[in-house]
Amino acid sequence: MAIDASALNQRSQNGGSTQATAVAGQQLGADSDMFMTLLMAQIKNQNPLEPTDPAQFVGQLVQMNQMQSTLGMLSELKSNALMMRELQGLALGEQVGKQVLVQSDRLLLDGKPVGGRITLDGSDEVQLQLTGADGSSKLITLGRQAAGEFAFTLDPAAHGLPAGQYQAQVITAAKSAARLEFAAEVQAVRLPVQGGEPVLSLAGLGEYPASSITRLLGAASSTSSTRS
Repeated sequence: MAIDASALNQRSQNGGSTQATAVAGQQLGADSDMFMTLLMAQIKNQNPLEPTDPAQFVGQLVQMNQMQSTLGMLSELKSNALMMRELQGLALGEQVGKQVLVQSDRLLLDGKPVGGRITLDGSDEVQLQLTGADGSSKLITLGRQAAGEFAFTLDPAAHGLPAGQYQAQVITAAKSAARLEFAAEVQAVRLPVQGGEPVLSLAGLGEYPASSITRLLGAASSTSSTRS
C-alpha cells in the first residue's frame, strides 16, 4: 500500500481538527456556565412585585439545552466524517498498483493498449472518436453492440495513433446514450489537505476523485474481451 506525502500532512491536519473540536467543546461548556450565571442573576434581581413569568426561564433553559445538543451532534458528525475519510483513504491505498475503471472522456496514449468499457441504453452501431491535441480525429469502429456494457481494448499501434493526450467520445448510429470508462492503474492516493474525498492518481489519465471510480478490477485488467 502506498499513500503520498500529503496523506501524512492530512494526519497532521486531522490532529489539528481534533484539537479544534476539543476547544469547541470547552467553549461550549464556558458558554453554558455563562448562561446559567446570567440566568441566576436575572432571577435574583427581578422585581419581586412584578416577577418574571417562570415559563420564560423554562423556555430559555430549553433553548440552551437544544443549542448544546445541536452543537454536540455537529461536533460528533465532523469527527466521524474525518475518521471515515481517513479509513477510505487507507482502503483505497490498497488499490495502488491495481487496475480500476473510471468514467472519463480523456486519456493519454503512450503506445501501449488501453482497456475500457462502454455501456449502451440500447443495441446500436458504435464508434469511438479520438481527438488529438492538434485537432485531428480518428474514428474507430467497434461494430454493433447489444444493450448493456461491453469491454474493448484500444491498440494505438494498430490504428496509427501517436503518443499524446486525446479527447474521447462515443458515437452511436441511433443516438443511443452511452457511458465511456477507461481502465487504468492506480499510482497513488492523495488525501487533500483542505479536506474532501480522496483523490486517485491514475496512469495515463491523471487525477480523479474517488467518486469517479466505477469498478475495482484487481491486479490485472478485465477489459480485454473485444480488441479494436
